[in-house]
Order: sequence, then C-alpha cells, then structure tokens
Amino acid sequence: MNEDIINLFGATTIASGVDHAVVAEDANLKSTGTEDHVVTASVDANDTTVEYHDIMTEEYEKNDTRIAMIGNVDSGKSTLIGILTNATLDDGRGAARSLVLKHRHEQENGRTSAVTVEIMGYKEGTQVYGTSRNHAHRWAEVMEKSDHSVTLIDLCGHEKYLKTTLFGLTGLMPDYCMLVVGSNMGVQVMTREHISIACALNLPMFVAVTKVDICPENILKTTRTALAKLLRAHGKMPFPVKDLAGVQTAADSLCSDRITPVFTLSSVTGQGVDLLKAFVATVRRSPARYSGVDADPEVTYERMPHIHFAIDGVFEVRGVGLVVGGTVTRGKISVGDVLYLGPDKAGAFTQVMIRSIECRRTTITEAVKGTSCTFAVRPINRKITLRKNAFRKGMVMVDGLQVPAPGKGATGEVTIPPKACR
Repeated sequence: MNEDIINLFGATTIASGVDHAVVAEDANLKSTGTEDHVVTASVDANDTTVEYHDIMTEEYEKNDTRIAMIGNVDSGKSTLIGILTNATLDDGRGAARSLVLKHRHEQENGRTSAVTVEIMGYKEGTQVYGTSRNHAHRWAEVMEKSDHSVTLIDLCGHEKYLKTTLFGLTGLMPDYCMLVVGSNMGVQVMTREHISIACALNLPMFVAVTKVDICPENILKTTRTALAKLLRAHGKMPFPVKDLAGVQTAADSLCSDRITPVFTLSSVTGQGVDLLKAFVATVRRSPARYSGVDADPEVTYERMPHIHFAIDGVFEVRGVGLVVGGTVTRGKISVGDVLYLGPDKAGAFTQVMIRSIECRRTTITEAVKGTSCTFAVRPINRKITLRKNAFRKGMVMVDGLQVPAPGKGATGEVTIPPKACR
C-alpha cells in the first residue's frame, strides 16, 4: 500500500517503500482519489513568505544562559563545573569531577569523552542548590526554586574528541564560552584550536586560569603572558577580574565580543571561585544573537518555515515512546502542535504531534526560540512506527507552511588564517 509523502522539490506526489511518510491528517491538507492519489496542500499563497524581520524579532527565552566549557585536556573543566554546581570544593583527587562525569571510563581516567550538561539555578541573584541524590530529581528541585538558570556544557579537551567538541559548540548553541586554562600547563595546542573555533563562531568568551595553588609564580606569569598574546592576536582584549567591581564591568562588556574577562582561581583552595560564581550569576543571554542584527543582505529568506527545531539527540523512553531533543531556533512550539519531522533517507518528512515537552527536567506547555528541550512525539498516521535508528544528525522539525527541500550540496567560503598555515 503506497503512503502519501510530500515531494520536497516543489510538487506533491506518491512514493513506494518509504519508511516514514507524511500523512495528510489534521494539517489542512486535502487528498483526492483512492489508492494512487496526489496530496495537495490548502495553504494561502499570501502566507508562504516569511519575513526575516518578523522571525528575528520574535520572543526568545530570557531565563537561561548557556555556557560551553572549552580548553585543553586536564585543564580542570569538569572539576570546575563540579564546584560551580555544588556547595563544595575539590579535594585535589577528583571528587568534584566525579559529580559530573557519567561514564565509567571517564571516572577512571578523568577525561571527558562525551558532552555532559549541568545546571545552576538562581533565585533573585542567590544560587539555589539541590539536595536530592537522584540527578533528575535534583535538577527538578533546582528549577522549581529558581527564576533564572545557567546551563553549563562540559565539552572534551582531548584532540581525538575534537569532533564532539565542535558538535557541542554548534549543535547545542551556547551563548558564551568559558575557556579553561591550566596555569601549570600553559597554553597548549588544543587551547589555541578552541580559541580559534570560538572566534570563528563569534562566540563571546571569558577565561578561567585554574590550578594556581600548585603553580609556581614564574610559570603562572608565563602562562598569563602567552594567553594575553594569543587573545590579542584574535582581536580580544584580556581583562583580569580581581574584585566584585570588576565582575560587573566584565559582565557588561562581555557581549561586545572584544573584552575577554580573565579569572584566576583554584578549585581546591577556593581562591577566585567567588568572583567566577558572581560573574556567572550576573551574565545574561545577549539579545543581539536573536534580534537579527547580523542579517546577511545577500541571503534570501523567503522559504524559511515559521517553526524550526534542530534535533541533536533521540531517545526511546519506556512508557513514553520516542523523544527528540534539541533547540528551538525559530517560532514557538506548544503541546498538541502538528509538525513535520525529517528529512529521512528518502527526503520525506513525517507528520507528528507533540505529546509533551520537558525543559531541564521540568514539564512545560510551550517552547520559544532559544529553548533547549525535549519533545515526546507520535506519528499522526497510526500505521507508522518511529524508531530511534531511523534518525540521523541534521534532522529537524518544522511547521507545514514551508517544508524545506533537502539538498546534496552547498556553497560556502573557508578562511584559513595565515598563522594556521605555518
């Protein structure tokens, strides 16, 4: 039996042998004929063009700030997340990072190999800590008591996991980067790589120089000098933060992407940790990243869908079914909405309904632009079964007004700095 699918190259037709089909139910689609029929969409022609200005000035999530942790391996990224999210310091033997690392091999060697996410909650500027031992319950507890949250994304520092780090910096859409530099290790090759990547992605950055308790003074001075030279080479001015007055100045200047605050701290003694915590509590998501100020005048924005959800993870939850995770990059999604999920290997989109929405372990009824969340979905056509292995990186969920046409090629420009060629 042939299924109805949307031909993504301009017309509507029928295809055989497609695992995921788009069915014209409850989505203002009308079909004619019997077994072999053509699906036509009843969409007003005047509504098919989406204005770029309208999309970029729509509502976005303001109560969450996403910070990606980058830096060379063994610089102390996971340990720093452990002391930021808990009211404790490290013992120098990995106690803090054990609260963050989730795989056995990570616990054994102390090195992150997968993206890990932790949250910090704030109520009227004061940090909220969870008391539950269960990770999911602790998140829910923090979110219930907070009016603002900070999402910390722990990325890999080892060279062989650079692809995973790139995925975190692009797919998880952080607002800022925290570059962690081990003072006793100095500026390493991967430190330079991560700075170059963050600058290429136009991500505002601040620096945490760690392990100052075990670093000789002359080595610390050498590290600071090399770091300042590297930042200036990328057009950034280092700004050492030494007191609470400097914290507010650093937070106000961070969005300019010219000033780079630098914190010097120790996760064991607690030196400088209070300044970093105060800074993280102060910094907010920049409206410029969602207002369209960087619109490219050479790009045509005529076939942009009203709703766009970029998928970065797929899960099968017992008793719930298929769950997709990602970030809303355009529009607003509510429970009960009907969207198109795809493209699959055949270039088709499956019509699905949003059953429920969770954001940071908390159930919500709608997700706006900039929200990182998960959706429990089910296909409109009961004959279709969604499987985890059918999903691929790059899949999206969009509304039915303008289903995008997948392509096999793209045109772009690659800029290689002169120093990278040496």
